[in-house]
Amino acid sequence: MKQGKAKLVQSIFEVRYEQGYRYLDRCGDVMVILEQALPSITENKIWMTAEMQPTGARIKCPELDITVVFDTYRLCIDQNPVDKESLLEKISDYIWSTLVSKFEIKKAMRFGRRKVYILPADSVEEGEKLSVKKTPLQSWLTNVSSDLKPHKCDVSITLENEDRTKGAKFSISPVFKLGAPIEIDKRLTIAPHLLKKGQHEALIEQLKRMKQREEDPVSGLMIDVDYWWLKQEQMNIPEFYGESEKKIVDFLNNFVGT
Repeated sequence: MKQGKAKLVQSIFEVRYEQGYRYLDRCGDVMVILEQALPSITENKIWMTAEMQPTGARIKCPELDITVVFDTYRLCIDQNPVDKESLLEKISDYIWSTLVSKFEIKKAMRFGRRKVYILPADSVEEGEKLSVKKTPLQSWLTNVSSDLKPHKCDVSITLENEDRTKGAKFSISPVFKLGAPIEIDKRLTIAPHLLKKGQHEALIEQLKRMKQREEDPVSGLMIDVDYWWLKQEQMNIPEFYGESEKKIVDFLNNFVGT
């Protein structure tokens, strides 16, 4: 089948900071503020506090599949699966501003944005083949043995600027869900009109499989892109979101298009 589009399945924003010790005293105040304010930012979706412990606090929005966790040194906002990704910037900006105010945080040490995609495949076998096809490593180590060939690739690369204040990690690996077919029925790879019989049934099955690939792929190639700022003079969330979005999309398009 024709290669489908990469589907975004997870989006994460993370801040690391120093001296957030007032978390221990003011966590309850922050949770009250977030529980009351976040619905107005997220089209009246309900937010629920999950836990408040010395090791960390958690609040989540089940309708948007968003979970927020923070403690004395870290804030993490995780949406999985992704529905309305555009809301994350507003949510991140508001929560971070609240933590800065209530915990009297002087400076963020690191902003991170991570997005995970699935490039869909029809079977476990096809996902593994895709991992080899989409990397430049097909000939790596193959001169060692003539009977051993690349079967699947699990690869990552880290890129940084000269002073190491900005960077990205790009990773790929084949993935599949429990129950995914090991290999695809060969009839589904042939145009229905070329089959001697069962053309209508084959067409329906192919259309169903294409829809599943788009909406909820059972196997494929995971593409994990993590972009960060480290100890920048100005740690501004709207600016970071704008830059990280462009970088991540550029990485993705460059890879998928190869």
